[in-house]
Amino acid sequence: MGNIESDGKVAKLDYVDKLIELNGPNSIIGRSVVIHSGTDDLGTGGFEDSKTTGHAGGRLGCGVIGLCGPHKW
Repeated sequence: MGNIESDGKVAKLDYVDKLIELNGPNSIIGRSVVIHSGTDDLGTGGFEDSKTTGHAGGRLGCGVIGLCGPHKW
């Protein structure tokens, strides 16, 4: 999904992807999302940790992508 930019406090994302699905072989259900403090260099930065972590800095938050049932708000 690449990098998401923020103003230092809020990050907003409106994202459409033709490969990501909620079911089937490209399902993202059960996969994780990690928010890092820096920009991921996508393995091209030349730093010792570029190939493993993208030299993206510390983890600020994480979660697992899942589905929840219908809600009656």
